[in-house]
Amino acid sequence: MTQLTSVTVKGVRWTYLAGAAGIAVQIPYAAAMARLLTPADFGLMALAHLVLRFAHNFAQGGLRSAVVQRPSLTGRDVRVIFALALTAGSCSFAAIWLIAPCATELLRGPAELTSLIRTAALILVFMALGAPATGLLSRGMRYRAIAFTDFFSFVVGYCVIGISSALLGAGVWSLVYGTLGWYLLQALLPYLMVRHSLLPLFDVRAMHEVMRFGGKVSVNGFLEYLTEDFGKLVIGRYVGVTAAGLYDRAALLASLPLQQIQAAAGKVLLPAFSRIQNESNRLSASYADCAALTTLVLFPLWAVIGASSEQLVALLLGSQWRGSAELVPILGLVSALSLVTQFSGTLVEAIGAVGRKLVISVVQLLVLVAGTALALFLGCGVHGLMVVVLASQLVKQALFHAWLNRLFPATRRPVAEAYAQAAGLTVLIWVALWSVQGALEGGCPVALVLAAKAATAGALVLGCLRYGAGLHGVRVARERGLLPGKLSRQDLKEAC
Repeated sequence: MTQLTSVTVKGVRWTYLAGAAGIAVQIPYAAAMARLLTPADFGLMALAHLVLRFAHNFAQGGLRSAVVQRPSLTGRDVRVIFALALTAGSCSFAAIWLIAPCATELLRGPAELTSLIRTAALILVFMALGAPATGLLSRGMRYRAIAFTDFFSFVVGYCVIGISSALLGAGVWSLVYGTLGWYLLQALLPYLMVRHSLLPLFDVRAMHEVMRFGGKVSVNGFLEYLTEDFGKLVIGRYVGVTAAGLYDRAALLASLPLQQIQAAAGKVLLPAFSRIQNESNRLSASYADCAALTTLVLFPLWAVIGASSEQLVALLLGSQWRGSAELVPILGLVSALSLVTQFSGTLVEAIGAVGRKLVISVVQLLVLVAGTALALFLGCGVHGLMVVVLASQLVKQALFHAWLNRLFPATRRPVAEAYAQAAGLTVLIWVALWSVQGALEGGCPVALVLAAKAATAGALVLGCLRYGAGLHGVRVARERGLLPGKLSRQDLKEAC
């Protein structure tokens, strides 16, 4: 195992540990807030986030990625990047402040939405100013520090500030205060760890050089925002704020564990890929390995969430969120496909090939807009819109694979095998969980049904790890040191 591989594996372990801790905290937080607030409150915050995400990527300007991806980085470069961050953050905040009333009218939201948007827009400033420090932590592969920042920021920002505000009767504003606290700590803590110069350097030529890469990342992020949140925007405008809240909580429940896995791995893979951006053979092998691992983890996990959606919504969110349960399975599949594709996007971003990534995002957006227009014309409702979102994600997935297969021809067979193996395991888990529900539903409490499903899924996964040496993802995990080389019966007993 090379030194880079060893550092990367340690980074994956740290970020996954932080991700697991984050899930352990986020689930009780989501359950508590779902009972303290109403669907309309979450709907308002979801609409505010739609507007903020409009400027989200331009506020950061792709600066974190630029810090990580650059072959060499000097103190002067950091000052230039900080100057860009200061400019981008300030301009983004000012733009959102000005367009907030128009955005409220476009989304057909209440007058309070304007104040929500303007206050929450401070996160754009925090995000931009924190980008250089966060990028320096990632570039230095200081994964333990990144893991600590993520976990501590969430606990203090959302759990302490958010829940305390909700208990004091702040309503939807408790979501704003929690979000502001989280973003502020996400910017402050990395800076305290790296202590880069805060003296901005407004060198136009150097800033232009940084923005040649960072600007493309921002534009691509903006297009991804449009494709990811287009459904929420349409629902909020044409169906209503409450429906947007149900959609928002369904999306959270469907994607929470999946996004934690993707976010954790993404923080590790961009620096790792950037270090070997000129070594085609190693990049090719890494792409095949990532495809095997991500599909084998994300798709079966989606099966567990989708097949247990009714029980999860009933226990975690409560009866007022029953309408979210039927949206969870399809949103979970969309999320799983999206997150698998993001690993491919991380790879092409690391090698600087952002242009074609932009083209793929544009094609996906065109499919989404055309499909949405057709669904609205036919009166297909929320479920029809979800099918359109899924179709657009499948198009993006196909285009990425076609491109990467041309870049790395040797990966075609192992990647196809990885998808086939993950699909087989996913179907097995889904059928098993539905069988459990059919046997227990009606006479058993919801908690018992969910526990039985979790036990069944756990047994299948442990059996896969113990006897699935032929699975590409399991083999890669063992070779990379993410799993023991041989899982014994004693290991299984201890896990159970």
